[in-house]
Amino acid sequence: MDQKYKLRQGIFSDFNQLYLIYMDKAINRFLNFEILDKEKFQPIFLELMASGQLYVYEYEQQIIATCIVIRQPRRAHHVASLSTLATHPNFQGKGIGTQFLQELINTLKNDGIKRIDLCAEADNSIALSFYKKIGFKLEGVLKKYFIRENESQYIDEHIMALILD
Repeated sequence: MDQKYKLRQGIFSDFNQLYLIYMDKAINRFLNFEILDKEKFQPIFLELMASGQLYVYEYEQQIIATCIVIRQPRRAHHVASLSTLATHPNFQGKGIGTQFLQELINTLKNDGIKRIDLCAEADNSIALSFYKKIGFKLEGVLKKYFIRENESQYIDEHIMALILD
């Protein structure tokens, strides 16, 4: 791995950099919140951080990708769910998302995780292809799961999983 890249746990002071990623129009369309000003987004950011462990991927101290990892309890302690996975628009299409997700998967595997799951909107063909390329398999579809602000069509949600050996 290039030493310029660093996977680490995110902290609240990452808010400003993450805000720019989350509020990018192309990225935000596929997240579970609308475009908001910083003041209105801050409680959602705190909720996201409380839901699991925030991970960020840095390049020369700039956050270029992020993901929330939610570890399941008790009998499902070997399962991690990924949420709010996003790559900075300037770094998309360059293999950075793949590099980030593979490092994150290796970290989770080393921590005893055997199954990683996630959800992706049915109309997010780029993400669905990306997850399939990494090895995630479609396990099911939640019909009419989302509706976006200013859109009239409900969106199906795909449930995908990666089983680690």
